[in-house]
Amino acid sequence: MILTDENVEYIATTLKFYGITDVTLKEDLMDHICTHIECYNGTDFEKAYQEAIQNLGGYASLQNMQKDVNEKKLIRTILARKRAFFLFSTFNIMLLALGMLFKLNQWPYASVLLACGFSILIFGTIPFAFYNKYQLSKQKTILKNR
Repeated sequence: MILTDENVEYIATTLKFYGITDVTLKEDLMDHICTHIECYNGTDFEKAYQEAIQNLGGYASLQNMQKDVNEKKLIRTILARKRAFFLFSTFNIMLLALGMLFKLNQWPYASVLLACGFSILIFGTIPFAFYNKYQLSKQKTILKNR
């Protein structure tokens, strides 16, 4: 069976209607559905389309795929924020430790290092920790409600 532009547009609209918002997932599903319809031996587009959807597990299965994609994105953002926080706080601790070492040995720029370290701690690391905790609680609530 040969697909027309209207058929492809119908498939895209239907996927959007059933909540498929991720571009990559939508393209993959469209490719799978179009391939199945093109390999269909009849001439009825609607019957071939419904058979392709049933091979994927139905519309509920498609929505579950979208939920899984959304959860994976959410987990990736949590992990990226954790990595950024650990790198930022490690840099801050190293700066403070270096300032203390310079101060103990009475080397120059010790006060500058300590002032920068405490400034970054007060205006960067601590607010970032609170923001991280807030976002994490918000995202855990989202993950629990799924």
